Amino acid sequence: MTTDGTKQLKCHAIPPGEVLVQKFTESRAPELDSLCSTVASRLNDDFRSQRNKRRRTTGFDNRASKTRFRNNNKKQKVGILNQAKSDESLEKNVNRAPPRHIRRKKELNKNLETGFCVSGDGTKRLRMHVWHAKRFTMTKRWGFHLPLGLHGSGKGSRALLKWIKNGTLVHDASYYNAVQLQGSQDSLLSILSTIMSPFSSSDTENVLSGGVYSSSMLHHAGANSSRTIAPVIYMWRPVQQSTNAESVCDRTSELRQLWIWIHAAALTEGYNALKSVCESQGKVRCISLEGQFGTLEVMGSKASQLFQKILHPVSSTSEKSSFLKKCSSVEAVDEHTPCFGIAPLIVKDPRGLTNENTEFDQSCTDLWDAEKGLYCPLEESVLCMEKHHQRLVSFCLADTHSVVVNASTGIHSSRVCPIMLLRRNNLMDSVTRWTIVLPLSWVKAFWVPFVSLGARAIGLRERSWVACEAGIPNFPSEFPECDSYSSLMEAEAAAMDKEAALRPASVKPFSNPIPPPWNCVRLAFETSQICSNESDAVAELALSDNDTAIARSSRMLSGFLNTINGDRLPIFPHFSDKNTCLSKIMKDEKILDHDLNIDSFLGNRCRKVCFVRVILRTFKEGAIEDGAVICAPRLDDIKLWISGSNGKCELQVPQSSVSSYFVKRDSGKWEYQLPEDPAVVESNRWPIGFVTSGFVHGSHKPSAGGLCDAMLLGRLRHEQWSSVPLKQRKKEIYVLTRNLRSTAYRLAVATIFLEHHQEDFDYI
Repeated sequence: MTTDGTKQLKCHAIPPGEVLVQKFTESRAPELDSLCSTVASRLNDDFRSQRNKRRRTTGFDNRASKTRFRNNNKKQKVGILNQAKSDESLEKNVNRAPPRHIRRKKELNKNLETGFCVSGDGTKRLRMHVWHAKRFTMTKRWGFHLPLGLHGSGKGSRALLKWIKNGTLVHDASYYNAVQLQGSQDSLLSILSTIMSPFSSSDTENVLSGGVYSSSMLHHAGANSSRTIAPVIYMWRPVQQSTNAESVCDRTSELRQLWIWIHAAALTEGYNALKSVCESQGKVRCISLEGQFGTLEVMGSKASQLFQKILHPVSSTSEKSSFLKKCSSVEAVDEHTPCFGIAPLIVKDPRGLTNENTEFDQSCTDLWDAEKGLYCPLEESVLCMEKHHQRLVSFCLADTHSVVVNASTGIHSSRVCPIMLLRRNNLMDSVTRWTIVLPLSWVKAFWVPFVSLGARAIGLRERSWVACEAGIPNFPSEFPECDSYSSLMEAEAAAMDKEAALRPASVKPFSNPIPPPWNCVRLAFETSQICSNESDAVAELALSDNDTAIARSSRMLSGFLNTINGDRLPIFPHFSDKNTCLSKIMKDEKILDHDLNIDSFLGNRCRKVCFVRVILRTFKEGAIEDGAVICAPRLDDIKLWISGSNGKCELQVPQSSVSSYFVKRDSGKWEYQLPEDPAVVESNRWPIGFVTSGFVHGSHKPSAGGLCDAMLLGRLRHEQWSSVPLKQRKKEIYVLTRNLRSTAYRLAVATIFLEHHQEDFDYI
């Protein structure tokens, strides 16, 4: 039928709003009866399941518990089980504590405002402990459960080095803690000059203003007990900008805040030393901020790109946030933050749905006010409700009559987080390194986005690989002057002894000294020069701990050389003056005109040993392991290796003398064993130091770190420069290295770190 020349559309029947089940089944009854008859004819009216088609779907149940419950049910039916006992057991089930895995999961899922969760033995857990425990081998160190490395035999360094050059690494370093000093600027500078070495009271204006941080070595106060505690970094609270012409002298009397960041291995010792100095002055307040902050180390060539995806600074009109006005994006932060710079930011929650118009409370958005309390992030349940509601709105499924969920979770929750970005030294070309300081309760909120967006999490083992590849010392394993080093070495020695005790005597390896006997370095040379045949000289010439020092700055090395009148030693500490660089000094023809009597330095002028850190690279082939001994080569050894006239030119010690190179006394200390066999004496090379960090497998330019006696290095350089023409002199010093379980020496070149850098305080 048509109307007005147009076709009338067919109207489909609208389904009814309600369906009556009884009428529906009655109308379909004939169909169901025919279907049932068809199935019955095929099964011969036997609707039981076939035995060969049955499946044991309850095989996972505990059969004993099923039997027990079945018997109890039978007893209850028969009436044997007393009603009173039933009531008593029911009451016990109600009052029984939940299982351990439920209690542990509930405890670890808590996001406390401050502090760490503690296990039964008092060991602290990181906020991301559960995440790490599922993926890493965990270890107990320094009072924490820490991720040691990925599961396996400790390999994977090659892939890690590729990732740091083409991606981003992240490490949860929340075991670092801050100690806050509060007082006048003059009082704080006086304390720093007492316990920091080296420290200049005329600190740069950028450090005092809070724009950059500085590094130093923390010592015990007093000349008699000036033992080194740990390398630390310290930062001042930024000075508020004032409109009047306030002089620097007026600022010295105002109240200032100072943070000193200490590794967990030396936190107790460092805090006690700081507290004792503050109590002696009585004008400075010392507070431990343990459990207040978390720190995330982010490193890699794409770290800045990852920051742009996660860190979104909020706009602010506050007068004190002048840095935020300049750094409205992470790209601007990268441009305006110099090396050792501090960038305070207020960023949005990386998990939430905040926008530019989000309002937040300005009353507590500064990390320096941590004593007053910091806001926690929103709970995961609230964010999930918000995201779910937003999805419903996007699909037009949300109930328009319902009230939108308000995600404000109370007093101590916030959508923004105050953080500090600390720019560290670049690890290598185009590989940046940052440290993020944030409230401890916000660690999980930032960790998950970092890992989800491509950052690779690393443990302590992978972290040490990165440090060795970049030529940065790792604390405490490369700081023998600290007590933390001794504690770590004792723990490693106990673990190795425990592992060796499980092996049969036929395959048990011989023991190696842990830690290396540092006092034998100078002792070996002195004994060879004075009394090579007297075994009692070992005890007479033994050096105490007070006679050993490690130069961590050019100023310290220069002071040691001045103390021993070592101006003739060809050791040249690095300074900012371009005229004193090593490249120009080595070309001076008169630098070696005088005779160097090394015996006068070793015997009469100095009883103190000064170690310097060196970077080692093998001359042709070989791998240098942790704990390897560094020896002084002869000129003939160097010529044979360089010329290659004897093939591989291998210099070896007899296999029988490898296990007796160092001997463990009854007191537990290791000592150098003087060789007596003429064949051993001929192949013996005197030790001048030890390797503290070995090669990283997979590196294109493998290097190792070690500590050597500065005076013996100067002697070697004097010999090597004197034996070659002026144009053939090199900055590096030829040395020999030998792994403690190997018989072969390897030629290597050593670069003194302080000849190219003013300080050696940077650590990882």
